[in-house]
Amino acid sequence: MKRNQMLIMLPFTLALLLLLSGASAAQKFLTKPIEFVCHAAVGGGSDIMARMMQAVIEKEKLCPQTVAVVNRAGGGGAIAFAYVAGKKGDPHFWLTATTSFLTTPLLGKSKYTYRDFTALANLAYDDFFITVRVDSPYKTMKDLIADARKRPEQIRTGGTYAPGTDALISHLLEREAGVKFNYIPFKSGGEAMVALLGGNLDMFYPNPGEALAQLEAKKVRILAVASEKRLEAAPDFPTLRELGINVAFQQVRSIAAPKDIPQEAIRYYEELFRKLADSKLWKEKYIKENMLTWDYKNSAETYKMWESNNESCTRIMKEMGVIK
Repeated sequence: MKRNQMLIMLPFTLALLLLLSGASAAQKFLTKPIEFVCHAAVGGGSDIMARMMQAVIEKEKLCPQTVAVVNRAGGGGAIAFAYVAGKKGDPHFWLTATTSFLTTPLLGKSKYTYRDFTALANLAYDDFFITVRVDSPYKTMKDLIADARKRPEQIRTGGTYAPGTDALISHLLEREAGVKFNYIPFKSGGEAMVALLGGNLDMFYPNPGEALAQLEAKKVRILAVASEKRLEAAPDFPTLRELGINVAFQQVRSIAAPKDIPQEAIRYYEELFRKLADSKLWKEKYIKENMLTWDYKNSAETYKMWESNNESCTRIMKEMGVIK
């Protein structure tokens, strides 16, 4: 083979060697299918993410083992956290980790904190819509706040258990707008959406992915988004800050594993999730279509983010009076 031909083939040869090396490394610790535990019920934002990840991994052939999503809802995630924490050292289990991953232990509802898990990666940030039914008398955020001031604790809002992420947002909104709502907890964002559509809630804070189908069907109206800036995919929705309400709250979408899994497993999964995050299918079918903010972080970066967010949640929950 001529020198020029060898130089041309070198990148392809290196890529093949890396691929084979990765597959070989995976074979050392991946000996059975991966159980991907979703801490929330079917239909919520975490379930949507987990099943999309499963589809991308299968389509892109990113893992030599199959990935099966299993919903273990209940207790604000406590059931799923205890289940996965009990698999210490076993790399065949993944867990969806959002803000409840931090708030549930802070409430004393789970003895397992983020310190009892291995951070694998963060994949996105999720925002929250302030949402009402399309036939609601509230046409704007101003309408909603004005009525809430007239009728303290009469406007029914809700979300995934109390006080979870939705409750934190509700508290921040109450504090900044000088109002008080009647918060009703549900097992998942999907259930809360059903309650909203059925007239059992007056407003609710879904992730974009939980609201898009109903928005497209013209069953709900978005009054505002609790984000730092307007969403690129939904530029018509004002932020709460634009409306004079100083609230912005994003939810992380991370993946955890049991504590003490092999270091080679962590490295392998970091690369797997990086490939997933960079794939066109993920960016187009999940990030863009569900109006999320793309954000890949490796294991160490994700753990540091958990530490920082845990401090923030602790401050807010102490302010709410739910923890000391």
